[in-house]
Amino acid sequence: MELIATCAFGLEKIVYDEIKKLGLWVIKTEDGRVTFEGDEIALVKANLWLRCADRIMIKIGEFSATTFDELFDQTQTLSWEKFIGKNDQFPVDATSVKSVLHSEPAIQSIVKKSIVKRLQKKYKTENLPENSKAVYQIIVKANKDRFVLAIDSSGESLHKRGYRTKANQAPMKETLAAAIVKLSDWTADRPLYDTFCGSGTIGIEAALLAKNIAPGLKRKFALHDWPWIKGIEDAYHEARKSIKTDLKLNINCSDISEDTVKIAKENAKNAACGEIKFQHADFKDLDFSQFENATFISNPPYGERLDEYSKVEKMYRQFGEKFAQTKNCSLFLITSNENFPYLFGRPANKNRKLFNGNIRCYLFSYFA
Repeated sequence: MELIATCAFGLEKIVYDEIKKLGLWVIKTEDGRVTFEGDEIALVKANLWLRCADRIMIKIGEFSATTFDELFDQTQTLSWEKFIGKNDQFPVDATSVKSVLHSEPAIQSIVKKSIVKRLQKKYKTENLPENSKAVYQIIVKANKDRFVLAIDSSGESLHKRGYRTKANQAPMKETLAAAIVKLSDWTADRPLYDTFCGSGTIGIEAALLAKNIAPGLKRKFALHDWPWIKGIEDAYHEARKSIKTDLKLNINCSDISEDTVKIAKENAKNAACGEIKFQHADFKDLDFSQFENATFISNPPYGERLDEYSKVEKMYRQFGEKFAQTKNCSLFLITSNENFPYLFGRPANKNRKLFNGNIRCYLFSYFA
């Protein structure tokens, strides 16, 4: 099968590396997605193990179309019956960018009708009740008149690991937090600090990575209800056996909000990462001179509203003054403020553009 791992812009290389680590063959990398080859076991493992991908899809076909007749006819040539049974559900979701066929509801309707026609013919029936437990979400992506049609195997986005039952007001997606940890210099034998921890996502994702806990281990995927998928329990059993249960970590998270720290502790417990140390503290009250040979990874407030902007800039300056007291420490900080190095008081060694949701951000790296 040809499979597609979708991801946020800027994370393609990380997802590529994760797929290669699973021993799978990558076909191509494009903006926001990595296409690779794999069987049904690979499909399960990709959902279970990819930390930075949003979802895993089975690619059914790709073609160009500028009329609804072309869209209908080419969709009907695809072998939908290989996956979808005569009683299965198959809703359609479409997005269109810079294409002649720009009406997404119309695209959804045409694709649905075409698949229905194909399945009616293949199963020799006029009745497709769509009343089984199995759901095959059809994804249609149109970009400059080029259509990619796929089936989503993940269900809920892969960033929903299952451990974060509560979150603060502006939570970072788990997939982005995992990516930032991977882009940092942190290793499990080095102390990690997050002084703006929020609901604890960065610290938790670091612990999951270090302990080799599969990010999807606490949840199910759409493919769990597909009768032709085999080996799911074996994949989960193998993942549980690979956890490094004896690993000792030094991960320290703090936040100015006491309520948020309580949420972070609960999330860490749900993620089987109870060894993370949490503290209710304003970073300005911490003694940064005690931090040595450590990695800082943080997602501080951005100050998107005008009334918050000056306060956040002041906070960045204060954080720069505090961090200057550390000894041989590195920093990896994500913010939407491209002037952060100026406010921090030190030029970054590296700057990488990433997206936190729809917000364009910058990952500023300061090496020890």
